[in-house]
Amino acid sequence: MIYDYHVVLGVITSLMAFVAYGIYFRSIFAGFTKPNPFSWFIFAVLDGTVFFAQILNGGGPGSWTMGISGLLAAITFLVALQRGEKRIVKLDWACLCIALIGIGGWLITNNALVAVALAALTDAIAKVPTIRKSYVRPDEESISIWSIDVVRFSLSIIALTSITLTTALSPAEIAFTNAIVVGVVLFRRWQLAAKVEKG
Repeated sequence: MIYDYHVVLGVITSLMAFVAYGIYFRSIFAGFTKPNPFSWFIFAVLDGTVFFAQILNGGGPGSWTMGISGLLAAITFLVALQRGEKRIVKLDWACLCIALIGIGGWLITNNALVAVALAALTDAIAKVPTIRKSYVRPDEESISIWSIDVVRFSLSIIALTSITLTTALSPAEIAFTNAIVVGVVLFRRWQLAAKVEKG
């Protein structure tokens, strides 16, 4: 039996989502990771809306990972309200306001590409609070979910049955900005460890 590689990759990336979030939730409940609720609220809304945009534009199995991400991000947001970052600064509020404006733009436009571009921009802005927190307290952010998602969303692009700017822009942006989060966490952990060694 010959399997469509789109379906195979769609299943693989979906399973990777559950693995990534499983590791992330374990880290949260163990008290090691404190997710920023502002970021995860926006991720949940954006992933859900981009999922429907991909479905309506022929995304096929490549859109499955976005739909699952939206659901799991919503759960992460709820968990973050109780166990997440409590030190919310003005920058976090500013990013939330800008992101909500972007979401509003997504909802009122009739152009799918413009909508997805706004969603991608909003997602990037939504990561700013997480990047800020990761820079200040890198030990409170797990890199597992971000690292796995770089691979997962990259593969999800290949799994799309119709690869266009409308279907591929958002997962490409997520993979790129998640790589930035990983880089910031690793750099700051290395930098702080070097300071401790120097005494």
